Amino acid sequence: MWWSANMKAVCVCKECGRTIEKEFIYCPWCGVSRLGAKSDKEVLDSVFMQLEEKQTDDRKKRLRKLETQLNELEKDLDVLVLSAEMHK
Repeated sequence: MWWSANMKAVCVCKECGRTIEKEFIYCPWCGVSRLGAKSDKEVLDSVFMQLEEKQTDDRKKRLRKLETQLNELEKDLDVLVLSAEMHK
């Protein structure tokens, strides 16, 4: 296959979670040394845990925003209902 000669072994930086080539001693993104690094499984577990925490925080923010929007819509609806009743 044409791509097998071009494929390079990569690993995940234990600090920033980005993929880097295995022959790099330091992460080109954050500068952390790969020497004495945790196993790839430990690094990936940590990265995925951070990702899940961020996703949970983002979901909570979206839910709070939706709650605020729903409250505003409910107030507007109350005003419309009151206005319609007054015009009967």
